[in-house]
Amino acid sequence: MTIAFLAGCFVSANAGAQSEYRNIEGGRPVRISDATPTERHALDLDLTTIRVDRLSLGRYRLQVEPRVSYGILPRTDISVRALAFYREPSAIPRGTVAGVGIGGEYLLKMESLRSPAIGIAGEVWAPTGPNASRPAYSVKGLVTRSFPAGRVHLNASYGTYAIRIPAPPPGQGTLIPPVVDGPCMISPLTEGLKPRLFCMAGASLNVAALQPGTNTGVHWLAGIGADHAFPLRSILIIGDMFTERYEGIGRPTDWTAELGGRMQVTPRLVADLGIGRHFRGVSTSSFVTFGTTINLALRP
Repeated sequence: MTIAFLAGCFVSANAGAQSEYRNIEGGRPVRISDATPTERHALDLDLTTIRVDRLSLGRYRLQVEPRVSYGILPRTDISVRALAFYREPSAIPRGTVAGVGIGGEYLLKMESLRSPAIGIAGEVWAPTGPNASRPAYSVKGLVTRSFPAGRVHLNASYGTYAIRIPAPPPGQGTLIPPVVDGPCMISPLTEGLKPRLFCMAGASLNVAALQPGTNTGVHWLAGIGADHAFPLRSILIIGDMFTERYEGIGRPTDWTAELGGRMQVTPRLVADLGIGRHFRGVSTSSFVTFGTTINLALRP
């Protein structure tokens, strides 16, 4: 599917002199993004962002993440996104809206002949549902530099995470869930035993520091991406690699690599498709992403 899409990019007809296909957002189609916010008075509707993960033990997870961003000021945008998921029958809950994020991005410095573009972004993430944990916060720095062969992007983010551990029923042990629905098996706590998460790779996490209730910690991410545009066909190909870590629970550092493409289908519609491999960490997994962006110019 992905190979056919990328091949189709090279034989597709010209889509006109639009440039929206070059504006890379986080997750569209890869995690690393450029330093360019949504243009002033432009409204980007990312309403069909879909991701399918193939986890361990033959399990799959579907995520739908609609997002809306608006260029509210020069070099500044604001955005709202929601995340819903659907998992295997044994998961509880099997499907729900995980939360809502409200964020913004500002271009601190435009790119020049001698220096890169530099941007900063931030977000407040509010979990939803009866078992929702505390809000999480993040701030991200973005750097983009253009070269004759394409552009290079650097991203680094720092923030918090929160997970809620349910109180154990009387006389029973506690079940410790993996962070961010990781692909691990869960072992119950019993008297005198340490809680552990057992994963397909044979590794285990010592999470004895976690207690029933809300547990918080620090999450960071750093990565690099590179893209190449085909302007006559309004097509862009991008690849990236990033590492991220959740501190405080003994979880190993995760590493992920991705490859994707964006194509200007019509003057106002962009389609993207990507594949990725989480190749190092608690266990390995693969995923596919697809999405479309509708760009509207809302002049005052």
